[in-house]
Amino acid sequence: MAFYSDFSGHYEKIFPLREPTLRFLDRWLSEDHRILDLGCGTGHYCGRLAQTGRHCLGIDLDPGMVTQAEKNYADPTFRIMDLQSINGLESGSFGGVYCIGNVLPHLPSQHLAEFLTSVRTLLKPGGRWIFQTVNFDPLLHLDGYEFPVLSFSEDGLTFHRKYTSTSEGHLRFQTRLLMDENEIFAGETQLYPRLSVDYLAMNQAAGFNLLGHFSDFTGQEFIPGKFSGSVYVFEVPGETK
Repeated sequence: MAFYSDFSGHYEKIFPLREPTLRFLDRWLSEDHRILDLGCGTGHYCGRLAQTGRHCLGIDLDPGMVTQAEKNYADPTFRIMDLQSINGLESGSFGGVYCIGNVLPHLPSQHLAEFLTSVRTLLKPGGRWIFQTVNFDPLLHLDGYEFPVLSFSEDGLTFHRKYTSTSEGHLRFQTRLLMDENEIFAGETQLYPRLSVDYLAMNQAAGFNLLGHFSDFTGQEFIPGKFSGSVYVFEVPGETK
């Protein structure tokens, strides 16, 4: 998405690989089955998991991200593909699928049920489905929300993010990247957030069993009214073969 590729030169500084996130994925994902990374960005999680011997496929809609991922890592396979195209992948061919970095809310709400069915179809019995979003529960009754500014003093960079026009169905996500107070990027995109109970109900309707729901990748308890992340771990019923 141009929204992200337009500041791709600074992407890895703003969204670096985080070791707690990698440890979380390593813990919950099978070590001997194919893994699918939905919204892989510049490929760091997919690439690091591949270094453990897993066979990984990373997909991203942005060609620039996929090009950078291929430069970063030789072991995984990377493809330019959007979330709604995964139904073209081989059914039952993955032991794990994950979608992190608040990627899922980019998917329009009317396509979410079909998407979850596609994820369920891709997974083997016993396969794991992990996704992470912002916890929208305490946000959607607000007129807007501004995130704490991310500062990178060594480069004079500050990254600003806020939600506007919030409702249960959609919101506007606005970002600005400044260098020494001079704007070098500004962007806006629409997100389609859901309440945590809705995400849970829709995944269960798609045939998933909940294994855990956390506020972050360290495994902290999820509290609906708390400003935090929202990390779900689901499993397809049955034993992985």
